[in-house]
Amino acid sequence: MQFLSLVMAAAFAGCAAAPTQSYPAKPEARLALYARTKACCDDPSGFSFLPLPAHGFTDAVVSRASPAFEFHSGLSPFAAFELPKASTPYRLRVKSSFDPGRNGETSVFYPVIALLDDTFIVLRMSGLDNLRLEPALATPGGETGLALTVPVDPAMENARYLIVFTPAAVLGAAPERREGDLLTPAALAWLERRGDAAVPASPYGRLRITIAPEQPAAEAAHTP
Repeated sequence: MQFLSLVMAAAFAGCAAAPTQSYPAKPEARLALYARTKACCDDPSGFSFLPLPAHGFTDAVVSRASPAFEFHSGLSPFAAFELPKASTPYRLRVKSSFDPGRNGETSVFYPVIALLDDTFIVLRMSGLDNLRLEPALATPGGETGLALTVPVDPAMENARYLIVFTPAAVLGAAPERREGDLLTPAALAWLERRGDAAVPASPYGRLRITIAPEQPAAEAAHTP
């Protein structure tokens, strides 16, 4: 409950500086577009992947022009990226910024991620419970949003691709339960609350994907 309260307060605080987005401002209009969305492909091998830098960030928009896919958690527009060919561990951060609508109708794309190997098999997935509020002041010139950070070690797993999407349950379009369903406990809790969230969910949003090399333990121990 405290997290949801912080999300609500930060959403109103961060609205004024947010840039214009490439999709409707009103949440209802976004959901109406989403309701007419069709899946682009039969499997992730048909996705187009944007390469990520070995160090730094990439901005992306999940918009009305983005492809959508029928994930185990339901239909969702998504953004797909190729991870850097690294030989040492790094940290992967995904942030979704709050979007202002008219009359204070703030909404946000609740991001979850899937890491895939070079045969497009899912290695890892995140859930809504992994998201953390990141205030605008957390980074210079930043915006308030929801973020998650995951460590990636090339020596431990062959992660080649990153998919960022949102569970259909938060958009009011939860799939029928089926074998192998990947709805997380947080998404199921959302269903029980009937989507009652501090900030309404959007099928579209503005993302920043950041890659930062993991600092070796020996160096970290000597860092003042």
